[in-house]
Amino acid sequence: MAETEKILRFPGRIEFPKITIGQSILENLQKRAHQVFQVDAYTGKTMTRYELLEKSIRLAVGLQDWGLNSDDIVSISSETQLNWFVVACAAMFLGNPLAPFNPSYTEMELLHSLNIVKPRIIFVSRITYEVVHRAAQKQSWKIELIQLDDENPITDILTLGGIISQRRQWPDPLGYQATAVSEPFRKEAIILQSSGTTGLPKGVMLSHKNMLASVFMAKNFQFEDFSNASVILTVIPLHHGFGFLIMLSVIHSNATTIMMKSFDPKLFCESIQKYRVTILPIVPALLGFLAKNPIVSNYDFRSLRQIMFGSAPSSHQLIGLVEDRLKNKNLILRNGYGMTELSIVTHICNIGSKKKLSVGPVQTALELKIVDRETGKSLGPNETGELCCKGDHVMLGYKGNPQATAEVIDSNGWLHTGDLAFYDNDGDLFISGRLKELIKYKGFQVAPAEIEHLLGAHSEVVDVAVVGKPDDIAGEVPLAFVVKTTGSDVTAEELCKFVSERLSSPKHLRGGVRFIDAIPRNSNAKILRRELLLLLAKL
Repeated sequence: MAETEKILRFPGRIEFPKITIGQSILENLQKRAHQVFQVDAYTGKTMTRYELLEKSIRLAVGLQDWGLNSDDIVSISSETQLNWFVVACAAMFLGNPLAPFNPSYTEMELLHSLNIVKPRIIFVSRITYEVVHRAAQKQSWKIELIQLDDENPITDILTLGGIISQRRQWPDPLGYQATAVSEPFRKEAIILQSSGTTGLPKGVMLSHKNMLASVFMAKNFQFEDFSNASVILTVIPLHHGFGFLIMLSVIHSNATTIMMKSFDPKLFCESIQKYRVTILPIVPALLGFLAKNPIVSNYDFRSLRQIMFGSAPSSHQLIGLVEDRLKNKNLILRNGYGMTELSIVTHICNIGSKKKLSVGPVQTALELKIVDRETGKSLGPNETGELCCKGDHVMLGYKGNPQATAEVIDSNGWLHTGDLAFYDNDGDLFISGRLKELIKYKGFQVAPAEIEHLLGAHSEVVDVAVVGKPDDIAGEVPLAFVVKTTGSDVTAEELCKFVSERLSSPKHLRGGVRFIDAIPRNSNAKILRRELLLLLAKL
């Protein structure tokens, strides 16, 4: 079998129009202006597509009047709320890069991300304002904070409501035109935070073409049965790539989304029943909830047509438990794959597939191959190696970090995912593990190195290594192996508290701390995590 025959390709060629993702969003909103776009699950408040269109156009005009330049970056640091995508659409209508932040970031984490992105404006909520305000004051450039919430304005800062309610002549929403961008396929449309394979988060630059390819894939393969009656429950945070793509997919279709700012078991179940949710995209941790939590039996889930999941490995057993629990003959569970560096989602198993653990064949403008890590040679069917991808889904690179970019994308344009995979004789892909060290906690990427760096700075810690401990609900939870200083009486609880006070929730040591005499390392001083995982299995 020749090397070229071992490269899987999507049949046919897809030509994307040379427009921005903002132009595509605007066109779709103007087509279906009066349909309900989103509902706040907590308050019951709604927003139609026309209201989203009108608000975002007014905000775009207001930001231009304020002095936003074409290359300025707009950020959002807020929990999920109805106005979140008003800001996202406004930035994309103007062709400005959008850089959302995790609203649970601590000041230390936010300072790092600000130095990567360097936004001119950050939209904040009442919850995030204090942390963002402190971090913004420490920067060498002026950052304008604007409140996203409609109610209870924060003193002395602009508000979104104030900007869009000014007395002036506003453009007709149905006649407004988004800003054209020269070379949109080479300019970043969105910058998402990703841990990559090591260290602190990196800024993943996705172009307008990347986002168009991702929306095309989602609309045509992931959410292929969207219709006027489709209702999707969005519980994944919007700063997360998957949550963001869900919203873009809803805009480009006829669906309505029910928004949850955080996961609440009772409200989650009530929303599915009350709004007759048909499509449910979740992380595998919620598969465990659906399979095992007794509250689920109290609700009617018969409206569900699809549950889509990804971000971490799942098992036949867990999928079977969900199917048995929900007792819905019309329900299809679909496994997917993607990563931020590949424009969020690249694969999902086909409707009707009997291969429950497959993430499906090559879809949209993508090529893939499986390579032997030792030889670099391409492998054939049913041979496991590293998954590499090439095509319109591959990111522009890590912002301000060409070295890290070159470590992931080779000279021939292949992005090395760090994931172990194989494809079968039908060309269906299966993800079998990870070469990289990321811990996936409820769909969030946690880099062990970040926690290790923090614990390593503790006065009573000599050495440390962090691994992912398997967890039925969360997928994995961080666990630290620690070597204490001689004579130290520091406790596991104290070290867990040390981390939780300094890092955001996904990075907390929910797996605990285990004290050992030495961290296993190779001759290059690299941590031998496989040995630690074997040790963990014996504990």
